[in-house]
Amino acid sequence: MSTYRAPLAEMTFVLNELAGLEQVAKLPGFEEAAPDVVAAILDEAAKFATGVLDPLNRTGDKEGAKRLDDGSVRTPSGFKQAYLAFCENGWNGLSKSTDHGGQGLPQIVATAVEEMWHSSNMAFDLCPLLTQG
Repeated sequence: MSTYRAPLAEMTFVLNELAGLEQVAKLPGFEEAAPDVVAAILDEAAKFATGVLDPLNRTGDKEGAKRLDDGSVRTPSGFKQAYLAFCENGWNGLSKSTDHGGQGLPQIVATAVEEMWHSSNMAFDLCPLLTQG
């Protein structure tokens, strides 16, 4: 069984050295995206990806989602609890407006975090992806 490990050093390098995170944090509304804050966010996201999402990856592949006769959908074992934790931790609103309960971080930060979700458990990550619009 694999264990996902986020490439934090590489992500941090790309955000700071190539994408100009320090300059992004100077833009109005993105002041909270300072490199030290983003590093802490990436660290917590990596823990969630490794500790919560990765262990459910095989379960999602084996069980899959099932459409029931009444039209409802049952997700694989553990997905509901993982989604509740995902929302409680604010991951569902990372780059969304603070006016609507989000954290208002720049999309560049959310992209790095979403890469962790995709890599650790794509089946799970497709669920919240449906409501981003």
